[in-house]
This record gives sequence, structure tokens and C-alpha cells, in this order.
Amino acid sequence: MRSAKWAGVFAVLFSLAGPAAAQDGYPTRPVQLIYPFGSGGTDSLFRVFAMAMGKQGGEQFVYINREGASGAIGAASVARAQPDGYTLMIGPSIVMTNLPYTQKDLSYTFDSFDFVCQLNVNAFVLAVRADSPYKRLEDLLDAARKSPGKFNYGHSGTYTDVHLNMLTLAKQAGVQVQDIAYRGDGPNLLRLLAGDLEFTINSVVSVASRNDVRPLAVFWDRRHPALPDVPSVVELGYSSFFTGYQGVYAPKGTPKPVIGKLEDMCMKAVQTEEYQTAAQKQGAAVVPMRSEPFAAEARKNYETKGKLFGELGVQPQ
Repeated sequence: MRSAKWAGVFAVLFSLAGPAAAQDGYPTRPVQLIYPFGSGGTDSLFRVFAMAMGKQGGEQFVYINREGASGAIGAASVARAQPDGYTLMIGPSIVMTNLPYTQKDLSYTFDSFDFVCQLNVNAFVLAVRADSPYKRLEDLLDAARKSPGKFNYGHSGTYTDVHLNMLTLAKQAGVQVQDIAYRGDGPNLLRLLAGDLEFTINSVVSVASRNDVRPLAVFWDRRHPALPDVPSVVELGYSSFFTGYQGVYAPKGTPKPVIGKLEDMCMKAVQTEEYQTAAQKQGAAVVPMRSEPFAAEARKNYETKGKLFGELGVQPQ
């Protein structure tokens, strides 16, 4: 009888120790790293990150493209996964900070995730053709003020950060311009070069090495390392703009020791030569941030966008 009693006690103790022991040794098996978009673009940088994380943790980080619904399908699959650190998401912030305001019937919210670490900042740039008469941002804005509604610009998606940046700048600068959304930076630039647009808002990487366009301003609070001679909009007197930060996210409720291990691995992975080289090729500014400050910045971003979407009268569709 007494031995049966102690057997029950030990069973309870072992059941409690099991998860803690698993957390201490994390990871003990391969980790799924979900990118909620298709292959191409920054996808190649995240693949390098997955390999770097595998070397740090001693287990493979299996990189998976799970695209659809502007990132919502992949994000939802991570949100409903077991919060044990073995299913993570990597990618841009918009799946948490934008889609809850623009997509109807999402199966997740901003609060469905724990923020593990920030990796990069992908700033956006306002550019004109190289032969444009506009040499400075103010030259362009002055001309737009004199011709309300007659200047066309291109961007890569309605109510994405790219679009929101120009809506914000137009409001602050007192200009009326017409936007045209294209499926990506490539088509956007083609229409600019064809003369259909006065300017575009694009990712820095898409214009940094080109000589047929002229960047006028970067939407960030500092100059971008890939475009050191191009002023930031903040430098030019404007404010409240969005950068496309990229990071790693876990299902809500992932144990803190696991988050801590992951963020340590992240900080080391982004400093590897392989990752730094890949980021430079992508035009991504490596700006690592740990879990708590990353989560705080993300929430601020999310709430700021909520106010902006409210002012614009945007309803989920």
C-alpha cells in the first residue's frame, strides 16, 4: 500500500519535471519555421537564417513556405500550433499589424503570438525616374500641390505599409495624389520607367543598385545603409512612418525558457557572416531586437495603424 502511494507521488513529480526538462534541453528535435508567403525575394535571406539557427541550436530548422491570403493562412497555422517552440513563424510584421484591420474573418489576432526577436528592418523609398525634373522630395511635393489629384504613384499593395506611408506623407505635406497598386516592386518600376507614374514607393532593395531611378527619400527615422546619400523623411521634417520589420514569432503561451533560448539563438544567428552577407545583398538593415522590446514596438505599431485605419474608414473585407 505504502509503495503504491510513493509510486503515485513519483509519477506526479516526473510528470511535472518532464516539460521543464524538455525546455532545458530545447530544441531536442527539428523545428518548423513557417514563412507565410511564397518563395523569392526576402525568402532567400530567411533560408540563410534557418540554417544559422540550426547551427546554433544543434537541431534542424525546417524552412516551409505556406502562402495564401496575403500571409493569413501561414500565420493562422502557427497561431493554432502547440506552444512548445517547435512551430514558429518568420516574416514581415504586416500579418499581425495590418491584416487584423483589413481582412475579414481572420482566425487569429495580434495577441495570438509571442514575439521572439526582430531580425531586420526593410525600409521603403520614394523614387522618381532618373531623368525626372524632381531632384528633391520638396520639388516633387511642390509640383503635386500645384496640380491636385493629377500626380500618379505606384505601390505594391493597398493598405500595406508602403501604401500607408504615402497616405501619411500626403496628409502631412498637404498634397492630393492618385495611387495605383501593382503586384510587386517589379511591375511598379516598369510602369514608372514607361512614364505612367510620376513616382513610386518601393522597397529599398528594389532600387538601391539601379541607375535608371532617383531615390528622393527613405521612409525611416535614419538614412538606410544601402542608400547613404538619400535623406530620411524624418530628416526632411516629416514623421510617423512605417518600416517593414521582420522577425520570428511563436504561438501564444510558448514557455519563457524556450523564448529565451530562441532569442539568444537569434542574436547569434544574425551576426554570422553568412547572414550579414545575405542581408546586405537583400538591402535589409540588420536591426536585431530581443523579445520584450520587439513586442512593445510591435504593439505600438499595431495600435498606431489601428488609429490610421480608423481615420481612413477602412473596414475588414
